[in-house]
Amino acid sequence: MYGQPSLRQRHGGFQRADKDTMSNHNAASLSISLEPDSGVPAHRQIHEQIRLLIESRRLPIGARLSSSRRLAAELGVSRMTTQTALDSLLAEGYLVSAPRRGLFVAEHLPLSAAPDAASLPTHISARDSGRDIIRFESGAAVADFPNQAWRRCLRQSWLSPSLELMEGTLPGGYPPLRSAVADMLYSLRGLRCAPEHILITAGNRDALTLVLNTLRRLHPERSSVWLETPCYPPVLNGLRGLGLTPKPLNVDSEGAQIPNAPEDPSQSTASLAALVTPARQYPLGHMMSARRRQQWLDHLAARSRNGDSLWLIEDDYDSEFIYEGRPQAPLSAADETGHSILLGSFSKSLFRSLRLGYIVAPPALIEPLRATQKTLGQAAALPLQPALHHFIDSGEFASHLRRMRRLYLDRRDQSLEMLHRAGLPLTPWPCRSGMHLIAELDHDCPLDDVQWAQRAETYHLQLDTLARHYWAEGQARHRGFLLGFSARDIDYQQRAMELLQQSLNAQARNPA
Repeated sequence: MYGQPSLRQRHGGFQRADKDTMSNHNAASLSISLEPDSGVPAHRQIHEQIRLLIESRRLPIGARLSSSRRLAAELGVSRMTTQTALDSLLAEGYLVSAPRRGLFVAEHLPLSAAPDAASLPTHISARDSGRDIIRFESGAAVADFPNQAWRRCLRQSWLSPSLELMEGTLPGGYPPLRSAVADMLYSLRGLRCAPEHILITAGNRDALTLVLNTLRRLHPERSSVWLETPCYPPVLNGLRGLGLTPKPLNVDSEGAQIPNAPEDPSQSTASLAALVTPARQYPLGHMMSARRRQQWLDHLAARSRNGDSLWLIEDDYDSEFIYEGRPQAPLSAADETGHSILLGSFSKSLFRSLRLGYIVAPPALIEPLRATQKTLGQAAALPLQPALHHFIDSGEFASHLRRMRRLYLDRRDQSLEMLHRAGLPLTPWPCRSGMHLIAELDHDCPLDDVQWAQRAETYHLQLDTLARHYWAEGQARHRGFLLGFSARDIDYQQRAMELLQQSLNAQARNPA
């Protein structure tokens, strides 16, 4: 079962962990300086300095980086530290992996990368080059996080830490936290699961890494994954970096469609898994309909009867923030094949740098997952797990979710009102959950979403286009933007909306 070469992929990176046979000849020289007393973890310092080198073009497109082992030796840190930094850059799209050749600076940088100064109009540099970039930001409203309650949980959790906790010998994560997650999932989602079927991870990316590593070890003959289009770009980049071939799952108003291409489970072209977001499809925001959910369950059952071992990986994206109606139970709650896996994270509900999440897996997959986690190394920070357990067990987590739902609902409503008052050629889609809304371009809009986003950059407004989330060739596409509303206060949101309006008005004055 585990005779294949191991894979080293944290889904911050999906990078192979085969024997390091790469030569570092002609690898780019990196000017990295670590500050041990800064309080910033070394892997974050390495990540940020390489990112800045790429964004400033001091590391040019196509430049090859040293291997994680070589970089670790040069910086005097562990290979785990450099591997974590490089994995994150790979997942974010700054780097690409070429099999048996190494890591290279990507040709197409992610949206968050700063634009090349040479590509900006000259009046920007002269007028306002020092201004901060404005974005419609989704994510947790960290300014409203209950720091005092969290501080109490941190203090309480370390009054008498166990020896196992101190030594890191808790496979699968801190047991009381796994129990708290099981209770939380039953309370919030109606999912009954035993704590023994839960693994604590370093967030969704790490969870997906563990799952894909494990499934590939179980099914080494398979090398493709069904993936929604549109989707979250780092997931697509990560799959490709791993050597997996994504197969498109089209998305309509009912959610991800069932694969329409028949597959022979005896062939190497058969898919390993399908990765879907039924709670709230990213980026379109659709909640999977009851009819489509049943179709997926029937599809799994039919393939299981045919001897096929397709796995359904369910990313529980944005399931905590439902503003209209009730949240649905995960697909795994109704799956009778034992081939569905649930991934969840606390980064959106609490704060990004917490980097704690979980996997809920069927019993037959638990030991293989633990074996993979042991091989890759424990990525989820154990010292924070008791604090999160206390935060959930004390009721603070549930109270925080209620407050954030009210806050985000208010920010959603005010954002919709601002968009309406702006009179822009944008039509918002219904937004019943989540942290961003979709604003689709009207047919009479003089620009497409990519052109508008490029023009908005000259006003220091960064727009997230729907275009960058589609990846299947020949696919019909919506034109529009993801407008996050949860992370910032309404004054910030108003400023972003004004810049959005100004960037379109400039097109009317100068229709290039």
